[in-house]
Amino acid sequence: LLLSGPGILWYKTTHNITSQLPHICGSLQVNPQCWTSEHVLEWISDHVDRIKFDASTLTLDYCTMDGATLCQMNHDQMISIFGPQLGLHLHQSLQEHKTKYGGMFGFPNPSSPESRSTPRGTHLWEFIRDILIHPERNQGLMKWEDRREGIFKFLKSEAVAQMWGQKKKNSSMTYEKLSRAMRYYYKREILERVDGRRLVYKFGKNSSGWKTEEVGMGM
Repeated sequence: LLLSGPGILWYKTTHNITSQLPHICGSLQVNPQCWTSEHVLEWISDHVDRIKFDASTLTLDYCTMDGATLCQMNHDQMISIFGPQLGLHLHQSLQEHKTKYGGMFGFPNPSSPESRSTPRGTHLWEFIRDILIHPERNQGLMKWEDRREGIFKFLKSEAVAQMWGQKKKNSSMTYEKLSRAMRYYYKREILERVDGRRLVYKFGKNSSGWKTEEVGMGM
């Protein structure tokens, strides 16, 4: 028995996994890129137990990814999937593991989540930006309200959320969850909410790649 919550009991999916726990815990002392799905589940379960988190709010599918998949997740994605409390703990722990054990296997240590070396479309704000600057991907999903000022509007909010969910293999993604994840960009001045305008947002001063001069597009 690993995860529990009101009205729900969670068990590990592998056969006789409990007897393997000493081996699994020892294996966590390597780069998380090398973790199996059992290692990831043990790691998440440990943090659930530490902070007395209500595991009934978690989706088992996201607790059984392997280490390589886990390491592709950034801060905002973890918050979106695991919530602000558990997600923050998991993100901090993962960065510590990457920093401590990354060099042993030749994997690069983590950089800033918004590093310029990050491929386009990896982060939610980049995904939104790329829809806006590529008309062939738009399909009436979003539109510019004021391109020069970076103001845009969701036209089909749930469709955009579903596309983001497909990209991140999250079938339960909704616009409510997506908009909640967008809030984490406010403090970093990457996105801004336009007061009094429903479904309308603005790219902040720390965003990039959307201005006409940056993408070589006409107005």
